[in-house]
Amino acid sequence: MIQSFKIVQQLVANFKANEAAYLASNYSESQVRQDFIDKFFTALGWDVTHSKQFNPYEQEVKIENRVTMPGTQRRADYAFFIMPNYRDVKFFTEAKKPSRNLSNADDYYQAIRYAWNANTPIAVLTDFEEFHILDCRYKPDIKDSLSRKLKQFHYSQYADEEKFKEIFFLFGREAVANGSLEKFAADLPKPRGKAIQGGLFKGGYKSVDEAFLEQLDEYRNTLAKAFKKENQELGGEELTEAVQRTIDRLVFIRFLEDKGIEEPQIIGLHENKSAWNSFLAICKRFEPKYNGLIFKPHRILDGNNFNPPDDRDFADICGELADPTSPYDFDKIPISILGSIYERFLGKVVHATDKRVKVEEKPEVRKAGGVYYTPEYIVRYIVKETVGKLIVGKTPEEIEKMSFADIACGSGSFLIEVYSELLEYHDRWYNANPARIEKDDVFERDSQLHLSLKKKKEILINNVYGVDIDFQATEVTQLSLYLKLLENVSMNETHQMGLFKETILPNLNGNIVCGNSLIGTDIGGLFESDETHKLKAMDYEDVFPKIMKRGGFDVVVGNPPYGAELSIAEQDYLSKYNLSTKKTKESYSAFVVKGIKLLKQSGRLSYIIPSAWTGAVDFIDFRKHLLKNRIAKIILLPFDIFKDAYIDTLLLFMNKNQEYANQKVKTYVYGKKEKLIDIELGENDFNLVDQILWIESNTNKFVFEEKSIKLIQKLYQQNQKLGDFIDMKRGVLLDKGIVEVKQISNNYYQYFTGDIYRYVVNIAFGGWVPFSDKLKERPKEIKWFVGERILLRRLVNRQRRMMANIVNSTFITNKNLYSILPKSNEVNLKIILGILNSKIISYLYLSQVTQATKDDFPQVTIKDVLTLPIPRINSIQQSGLIKLVEQLCEIRQKISIAKTDGEINRFELLSASLDHKIDDAVYEMYRLNEEEIKIVEGSL
Repeated sequence: MIQSFKIVQQLVANFKANEAAYLASNYSESQVRQDFIDKFFTALGWDVTHSKQFNPYEQEVKIENRVTMPGTQRRADYAFFIMPNYRDVKFFTEAKKPSRNLSNADDYYQAIRYAWNANTPIAVLTDFEEFHILDCRYKPDIKDSLSRKLKQFHYSQYADEEKFKEIFFLFGREAVANGSLEKFAADLPKPRGKAIQGGLFKGGYKSVDEAFLEQLDEYRNTLAKAFKKENQELGGEELTEAVQRTIDRLVFIRFLEDKGIEEPQIIGLHENKSAWNSFLAICKRFEPKYNGLIFKPHRILDGNNFNPPDDRDFADICGELADPTSPYDFDKIPISILGSIYERFLGKVVHATDKRVKVEEKPEVRKAGGVYYTPEYIVRYIVKETVGKLIVGKTPEEIEKMSFADIACGSGSFLIEVYSELLEYHDRWYNANPARIEKDDVFERDSQLHLSLKKKKEILINNVYGVDIDFQATEVTQLSLYLKLLENVSMNETHQMGLFKETILPNLNGNIVCGNSLIGTDIGGLFESDETHKLKAMDYEDVFPKIMKRGGFDVVVGNPPYGAELSIAEQDYLSKYNLSTKKTKESYSAFVVKGIKLLKQSGRLSYIIPSAWTGAVDFIDFRKHLLKNRIAKIILLPFDIFKDAYIDTLLLFMNKNQEYANQKVKTYVYGKKEKLIDIELGENDFNLVDQILWIESNTNKFVFEEKSIKLIQKLYQQNQKLGDFIDMKRGVLLDKGIVEVKQISNNYYQYFTGDIYRYVVNIAFGGWVPFSDKLKERPKEIKWFVGERILLRRLVNRQRRMMANIVNSTFITNKNLYSILPKSNEVNLKIILGILNSKIISYLYLSQVTQATKDDFPQVTIKDVLTLPIPRINSIQQSGLIKLVEQLCEIRQKISIAKTDGEINRFELLSASLDHKIDDAVYEMYRLNEEEIKIVEGSL
């Protein structure tokens, strides 16, 4: 910092020496940038002049030349990044000439708008004379923009070491690389009290995606009602499609404006005699130029029988959306963010009756509790590790013959990233191999080579493919890919294509297809024709004939649907083609199997999917299918990957039918509560597991430690199943409305509200309930709630131990407790209790359930418990274990009624000793040696 401070002190001295000249109106912005601002940020450690970072695609500071259009500027002056991520801006700096008063609403609004649209919380506005730090977390509003100032420095303060430290340790390159801006923003208070009451921050603390989604929802609601009012014959599906296409056109036009590809179009629509007719005229004019789906004549919107909506409604939307009035800057909003907005937008549809219109969540979305889009860093990691690594070292000619797909593409987030990866690779390749450039592949701009629009279209058509069952999703995917195609295109380039009468956008109907990836057309015999139509059955051989003749896709990536409801007929169909089994009704597993099937030999698949399949009993056939291929890598993720959704997920990377002998699978487990903003794992971070161990184990469970796999395999081979000796049932799901304070009849039983711990029962009752159909779910026989039985808690404790005890009185238990009964009189429940409460059983269970590797309180499932191995016990071992269990139960009971701390301490010590002896006895029954016992002990 000392050297940086000296450089800045000299800059301050230089400015002060000629202050009058620098504050004169004829001293321009470009001059102050060159003379002072560039040097200031260079002193902070940034390579502003690119004296070290020569590669134009790997430069941490991007400097924009002034580009203006009517009413607005299109680029911030400086954008700062941290390698190797050259996409996500860390902060923007907007420069002005010193004669200008920085504290004005327009300049503040401009800087805030840049940053907020790029999801960047902090921006800088400076003329060197002053340095203003702005809060960009809130939706831009020019009326309150001046209140967004966080700190302000005068240039004289730069020479004060303490003041300079504030700037250096916030905006210095190394500080930013270490997360200084994120930490600073996280510590900023949210507005409250008078600031909110006075109307400040009326946009609210919303990220650009949340705010724009809210805006789109309002537009959809307004347009749906306006369309229906004038066109009563339109049903929900027609309205959904018409509204979607209208919004897509508006968004696309705004994108063209903000990217500088077209002159502003929407800005004046609300002033025209008919905003709607003017809008249609723009669309008609753009259709031959841009082709593609967006402006293609729509049978409803562009039909002769469609009555326009109330012009005031549509004009208001145009006025709000028009630049520069709108807070949204489509030059700054990343295409991936638009994709995430649309992903959630697609979760709702227009529902129409004769009298009313209502926008509702789709049934499957409502059931799932919302739409959970994949975080961008997950998408990037999956694509980088599959597409990115596969194309390394290949020429454009070799890549041209490759195909990459998402067979449940949704709004297209994975396909946007695939396309981005391909574009960036081609850009780098051509700049590194200028002698091998083919005509029209690239052009030169700003002393570097860029892909031509023609080449970008070829890459999109040749390499990117997607399928989704929702037509609106495929439309949005096409829209997103078009936006990505045009991201860095200039108005001059599109004008040149227009001169040669070339359409700017390619037809993607052969690449992005609406259909059912799981169901083929041969399902027809199982359904009526209407049902077959609703299923949208399709055959890949018909839809993508060239790709399937080449053997299939090179890569399949994505986030397939979880928990989708499949009819019996669909399940039968999937089972017939080995896409799933009757036991495995989860849709994601069928998508994994289908994805593998669609790959060419050695093709790569990577999905983010739930992790339950790695150890659940019902997924054994699925695991066997996967293990016929080469598993490359598995990463277990934290629980908060999806906002507002508690889903245990993992990343799966695999290669189709590739030799897996001696294959060491890379595995990594993130902590449950670990907060991820990126995945940055090096080769040394992974644990390695020999795939053959999973193949040779009797359950094929994906246990992530080799030493545990070998021990588990030994235990399962030598012993019987617990399910051979006991039966289990879960307690009831209870409607509290049926609970009575007293016994009404003999059919009423006390309802247990106490707790079960290891060898302890805390008795408590919450009234009386009938053993009848009034219980939502219940065992059919009362035997599960009477007589001697074991109660096992569904959750393990903080020490990661199962908790069970024997009870003998009659009462109804809830869904959080399992009742265990012996299958015969020969089974002694005390032996079962001692084994269930032992360390080895908890170890066996938790090491085979992926959720348990991260969860503080893993759930115990009946199927998994019944498959646990139980040892063959001789009579001496039985009597010894029974005696120890009886003694421990007695001691635990004495602890509960002890009157002094001394008594409790004495009984606790005795209890711990007996517990240890039970563990030793159970180890002996399972015939564990010292090394194996250490494995068990070390895992708890």
